[in-house]
Amino acid sequence: MRKLHYGWVICVTCTLLLFVTMGTVSNGFSVYLPYIMDERGLTNAQTSSLVTLRCLVSFLAMLVIGWYYRKISLRVGTGIAACCAGLAFWLYSVAQSYSLFCVGAAVSGISYGLGSMIPVSILINRWFYRHRALALSICASGSGIATIVLPPVTTALVEGLSMGAAFRIEGVTIFAFAAVILLVLRNDPAEKGLVPCGQEAAPAAEEAASVTIRTTRRMDRQVWILLGCASLVMGAVANPGFSHLSVLYTSEGFSSSVVALIISGTGVMITLGKLIYGEVTDHLGGCRSCLIFGGILLVGHVLCCLAFTQSMVLCVFTVLCLGVGYPIATMGPSVWANDLAEPEKYPMVVRRLQVIYAGGALAFASVPGILADHLGDYIPAYILFTALIGLTLVCIALSYRAARKNGERRAEEEHAL
Repeated sequence: MRKLHYGWVICVTCTLLLFVTMGTVSNGFSVYLPYIMDERGLTNAQTSSLVTLRCLVSFLAMLVIGWYYRKISLRVGTGIAACCAGLAFWLYSVAQSYSLFCVGAAVSGISYGLGSMIPVSILINRWFYRHRALALSICASGSGIATIVLPPVTTALVEGLSMGAAFRIEGVTIFAFAAVILLVLRNDPAEKGLVPCGQEAAPAAEEAASVTIRTTRRMDRQVWILLGCASLVMGAVANPGFSHLSVLYTSEGFSSSVVALIISGTGVMITLGKLIYGEVTDHLGGCRSCLIFGGILLVGHVLCCLAFTQSMVLCVFTVLCLGVGYPIATMGPSVWANDLAEPEKYPMVVRRLQVIYAGGALAFASVPGILADHLGDYIPAYILFTALIGLTLVCIALSYRAARKNGERRAEEEHAL
């Protein structure tokens, strides 16, 4: 019987990492927002500002992440990031004022910035030669699993015990997960005396074809601008859009139990959607898969704008579309970097695109709350998000087209010489 490559153990560990650093501090925390407003008396704008602060700190953390992982190994650095999530939940558990919630949000931003898709993308790129998109999609499903598990658990803990007790219980669990990450994760295959998964069996023809693809696409200034715009707009839509789903449906008259089911159902579909997205990307390529899944995400946000109808049928279709479409938000920049960047520049490209993504999330984090305070509800924000998704799809298509033409032009110039 063939022994399982340790790369798949790394994949599962990275899934656990993203469950903590993305799932709990972002997707899972959104369930708490209505309770924080109700029990602590925060306004819509103050509650949205917690998301803004988390995005701000995560953005700043991403700016120094290259220096951070040069000083600290990926294993230790991601372990520290996971511990920051546990600390944030402990701070939330004792918070009685808006200011202490802000401190917790800032610490959670450190966890998100230093422990999310950037180190995971680098680890998967090191550990996998084949099935990179699939492995990355499995890792990215960690945040989706959190979205499945945490809403009903959090709701039951808050309503059965208290909000503070729910924060404490989840915080202790996060610290246990951080210990597992530190014990199991390894920085690269050499530490286990291995080569990347699939490399030992890669035929020469396949390797040559991979090199050919790389040489027919080049990232010039135009491609950088287009991908940067796509990452910026996707961050502006995905992070605030998902974080405010609970308050969107609560403000439109849905009960807390139904809202928890909506968030949890979306998490189920996000998890499945990421696995499907990985397989589709491995077969169709990053451009086609992004356009397909982005179109589905656009439809999902159109349906969000119809939340005022209180139709459960539309809610089901909304959950399906959002869950299947959201994978391009978390995985898109990594896939684009893998498709268009030269191998040696991959860490730098994926880091920059993720930083731009975080910048978009930061810029728009408070927009839903501000619009709700001025216009009466959250639907105008989702109308804006729908338009921004359309802009993202245009940027993605144009960036791949420009990269291909640039590569072909360069190949012709080299052939002429």
